[in-house]
Amino acid sequence: MYALEAALLFLCQTVLTLCIAVLLLRFCLQLSGKTPRNIITQWIGKITNPVLRPLQYLLPVWKGFDSANLVLCLGINMGKTFIYGWIKVGMALPLLSIFIFSCGQLFQFTLHLYGMAIIAQAVLSWVNPSPNPLSGILYSLTAPLLNLARRFIPPIGGMDLSPIPVWLGLQLLNILIAAPIMRASLWML
Repeated sequence: MYALEAALLFLCQTVLTLCIAVLLLRFCLQLSGKTPRNIITQWIGKITNPVLRPLQYLLPVWKGFDSANLVLCLGINMGKTFIYGWIKVGMALPLLSIFIFSCGQLFQFTLHLYGMAIIAQAVLSWVNPSPNPLSGILYSLTAPLLNLARRFIPPIGGMDLSPIPVWLGLQLLNILIAAPIMRASLWML
């Protein structure tokens, strides 16, 4: 029974995490205000529009903030946490604890998304500096954060060092905000 439980948990976590990742990527790209029209953003739009369009009638987009997308991400994450608790603990966890844990986990996932985008953009600039669909998305996603850091840290010897403090800042936010929120929700159990 343990192998079946582990396989079911792995499959559920993987599928739901991929759904959250795609929805969160769409949300972050919309938040940046510059969504390039390339094959990857078109793909993200095609797979997320059927689910988001009905929700956007209830929760419309306001100044680039797609609340329907965020609510759907939170709902999927809460479902994932509920399923994990049900399979691992054998009972339903308190709804408030699931909500707080899911909010912290979603914030942590967003920080990881930005951190991975910064690292991927840096590696891609070394390997393939010519523009491609992935570099356009990575630039749109990371430009607001990196431009803020570039105001204080100019390029030194032709090298842009702005990804380093931004990545460190994201890690600090994870340690100081996301992790304590998730730990606080566990104290409620």
